[in-house]
Amino acid sequence: MNHKYGFHVNRTGQDIFDAIVRIKPKVIKLLDYDVGFWTRVREAHPDVFLIGRDYIPNHEQDRFASNPTEAGANYADKILGLEVNQSTVNGRRLIDGWETYNELLFGHSDDELKKKYDDFQVAFARKISAAGFEPVAMNFATGNMLGEDFLNFFPGTLESCRYLGFHEYDWPTMWRIHEQNIKEKNEGGMWLCLRYRRIMNEVRQRYGNRHIVVMTECGMTQGVQGGNDVGPWHESHPISEQSYWDSLMWYNGELMRDSYVMGAALFVVGAVDPWHSFEHLGGIVNRLDQLQNGNPPPVLSKPELPAPTPAPNPSTPAAPPPPPRPVDPRPTQPAPTRPTPSQPAPTMTLQQQLRTAGQEHQVIQFNPNAALQKRIFADDFVPNSSEFTLDHQRIRYVAQRAEHLGTGEVRIYYVRDGDWGNVQVA
Repeated sequence: MNHKYGFHVNRTGQDIFDAIVRIKPKVIKLLDYDVGFWTRVREAHPDVFLIGRDYIPNHEQDRFASNPTEAGANYADKILGLEVNQSTVNGRRLIDGWETYNELLFGHSDDELKKKYDDFQVAFARKISAAGFEPVAMNFATGNMLGEDFLNFFPGTLESCRYLGFHEYDWPTMWRIHEQNIKEKNEGGMWLCLRYRRIMNEVRQRYGNRHIVVMTECGMTQGVQGGNDVGPWHESHPISEQSYWDSLMWYNGELMRDSYVMGAALFVVGAVDPWHSFEHLGGIVNRLDQLQNGNPPPVLSKPELPAPTPAPNPSTPAAPPPPPRPVDPRPTQPAPTRPTPSQPAPTMTLQQQLRTAGQEHQVIQFNPNAALQKRIFADDFVPNSSEFTLDHQRIRYVAQRAEHLGTGEVRIYYVRDGDWGNVQVA
């Protein structure tokens, strides 16, 4: 595999299954426990590592502090009672691992609260492991915690859990803070995307090769700059597909350098409200398909940045304790937790999504016998993009951009996939 991207799946459906079969990601994180669906996935892609997350509202997560050990054990019992954990395919469980709580603490959280969360995760891990599943710990919001936090406040978790989850986002490129920090402060970057490496450089000095890292969420959100938690396709500040792809290829190049990183789950593949502006189905999944089939899409703006410091070789003697850390340039507002239905974000309309995708596909290809082009030429327009597909509210569309040579008017002609007799215009 020439990339480490996996899927963060919020719903099930045939379009999700098709994407999984095409890409065969190493890791998938899921929030929908449809036993029949994940049985099909396990049969079609037996080697996938499936991580479950049981959604708990923020106000309920916060209650753990009154009795961390009891709360951790109770949460494990709740998860172990789910139907999806009673099923196997060819002797293998449907789900491989289960996350602890999601984005619960921040770097500035009280030290005693961090220690209590260590107790919570140890109690959770003990029961999850005893039942034959892998606990996936940490999963803090992007831009939070340092290596010293992991070592000082979560020693029990680091002893109990092999899998450590990280969330990594930036905006409007995935290297923004990394590049800015290198250029302005010469501190090596790695404060938002690649923060996992800054943390693991210290963790691996003490624990060697014990841990496997999974980015249980990654991508882009305006939330890292104090804005709304909306993704690259949001109409307020849309990122072009090509620009986002450039970021993903830069980030993947860094992930490939670290053998202890299993994969990075793109948030999101299969969106539900209010997360449609993060959807990776369509253009990005298509590009991943091209990449792993030896025909990678172009990367137009790869940054020339100093290489971040790699993780030390665990077989070498441990380095002395690091000097005090500089001030952490984390976001001024913590990144919001997902999914949080109480925080709705506006999404693109179908027409806006079609026009954005059409802009990305501008080339001239004539095929007058095709259904879309028959309608285009009949309207005295000329196609100026290839046909492209996109998914909107669980429906797949085939579309093509066209322009009137006399007036310059631009239209997007589209149909539901397969409904070739019903061409529509956006």
